[in-house]
Amino acid sequence: MPRTARLMVVGDSIASGFQDDHTWRWWLYRHLTSTGTAVEFVGPHAGTFSMYEDPVLLAVLDGRPLPAGREALNPMTGPYRDGSFTGTGRHCARPGWTAHAAKLSVARHIAAGRPDFLLLQLGFNDLAMVGPPDQALSDLAAVIGQARAVVPDAAVLVADVTGSRAWGSEWFRASIEDYNARLPAVLTDLSTSRSPVRLVDVHSRFDPVAHSYDDIHPNPSGELVIAAAFADGLRAFGLGDSPLLPPLPPPSDLPLVEPTITHASSAEDGDIKFAWSRIKGASAYRVALRDVTLDEPRRLIPLPVLGDHWWARGLTAGHTYEFDVAAARGDRIGPSSRPIRLAASGQIHPLPACT
Repeated sequence: MPRTARLMVVGDSIASGFQDDHTWRWWLYRHLTSTGTAVEFVGPHAGTFSMYEDPVLLAVLDGRPLPAGREALNPMTGPYRDGSFTGTGRHCARPGWTAHAAKLSVARHIAAGRPDFLLLQLGFNDLAMVGPPDQALSDLAAVIGQARAVVPDAAVLVADVTGSRAWGSEWFRASIEDYNARLPAVLTDLSTSRSPVRLVDVHSRFDPVAHSYDDIHPNPSGELVIAAAFADGLRAFGLGDSPLLPPLPPPSDLPLVEPTITHASSAEDGDIKFAWSRIKGASAYRVALRDVTLDEPRRLIPLPVLGDHWWARGLTAGHTYEFDVAAARGDRIGPSSRPIRLAASGQIHPLPACT
C-alpha cells in the first residue's frame, strides 16, 4: 500500500478560510482522495477563522481592553461549510499572518507535523503591513530555511500573491506585481535536489472580481482556482495523477438569509445592546438604526459589525430607537431582520418588516 503523504498548508486568511467556507484546502483534499491519492493534512489548527470566537473582535465589540500575546489568538476552530473538512482539515494558517511572523514560529509546528509537502501561501500581508518586496522575499526564504532545519527532505510549493483590483493603494498593488515578478528566480535559487521548491502560479488564474467576494478572499469558484493550482504543483512532484476539474454544477455562495434579533436591552448609561442569530455564510453584519423620537430616516452605521451583537453608544437619553440587522459577505447584503424598537425603559416592541 502506498505511504500516506503528509501535507501542511502554511498561510494567511486566504488559506485558512472563514467560518462556513469549504476552503481551497478542502477542495484539494477532496480531489486527491477521490482520485486515489492517500494524503493527510497536518498542522496545529483544526478549523477556520470564526469571527464569533475571536478575542480581539469580541473586545472591540464590547469596549474592553484588547488582549495581548497568546490570549489574542483566534482558536481557529470555526466550522467548515457543510462540515466538509471537520476532523481532517488541519493546517498552519491564520488571518493576518505574514512570512515575517511565520519565520519566528513555524519550525515548531513543522517539527510536530513532519510534512512531506509544505504548501506556502504568504506574502499578501507582508506587502500590506510589513515592508517592500525585498523584505517579503527575504522573510519567505527564512520560512523555508526554518522548515528545512527540521524536515530537510520536504518538497516546498510556494504560491505567488493573488492580488487585488481595488483594495489598498496603487503602491501596494504595484508591490504585488514586483514581488510576483521576482519570486520565480528566488525560488529557483532556494531549490535543491533534496528539498525542491516549486512556484504555484495562482496570480495568473485568480481574478479578484470573479473569484473573490471582497476583492481579496476567495468565493467557492476562487477556492477551486487556488486548489487546482496547488494540485498541478503537487502533480509535478509526483503526487496525484490528474488535474483538478471544477465539479458540475459549480458550487455557489451560501444564500444570506434574514437574521432574527434575539436579545436587546438598554443600559443605565443609555447605551443599547442587541444580539442576533448567526447566519451561515456571513462574513459580517450591517446594522441600521434611526431615532424614532426625532423621526429620523433609517441609516446604516458606517462599518460592518464582525460578530453577533453590537452596542449602540452615544445615544440621546430617553429617546426611542429602531434597529435592524442584515448578514453581509463583501458587498453582498442579505435581507434585513424584522426591526425592533427600544426605549430607555428597556421594553422591546417588534415591528412588521420594512417595506
